[in-house]
Amino acid sequence: MAMTDQTKEARKAYKREWARKNPDKVKAAQERYWHKKAVEAGKVKGEEG
Repeated sequence: MAMTDQTKEARKAYKREWARKNPDKVKAAQERYWHKKAVEAGKVKGEEG
């Protein structure tokens, strides 16, 4: 089931609005992502699991 262009735009609009309303959640998710990438790259010691 492929997404149409209209469906993609509606999804993007929803996500943009959600991100505007939840900046704390967006920031927390970004911090978790980059921390995980640092651990994977060996930049952070003692937290590989």
